[in-house]
Amino acid sequence: MRPLRNPVDESRSGSPLGGGETPAGERIARTLEIWSRRSSRPLTEEDAREIAANMTGLFRVLLEWKAKKRALDGDRDRNAA
Repeated sequence: MRPLRNPVDESRSGSPLGGGETPAGERIARTLEIWSRRSSRPLTEEDAREIAANMTGLFRVLLEWKAKKRALDGDRDRNAA
């Protein structure tokens, strides 16, 4: 497995695995706990880091799309008035 986007910056708040105040080891352990149940094979800590990076990248893209949609919707509303 390779990350889709940039690796997770574990020092930043707003991570889907917890805030910046949560130690990285705890976030990795939580990722393993959640995703191991859904995997057909045992996951490593590196797998957990990659999962976290991919999920963070996914949510960043979704937030970018949402912001672009809001901007477009706002432009349409202004043009309609």
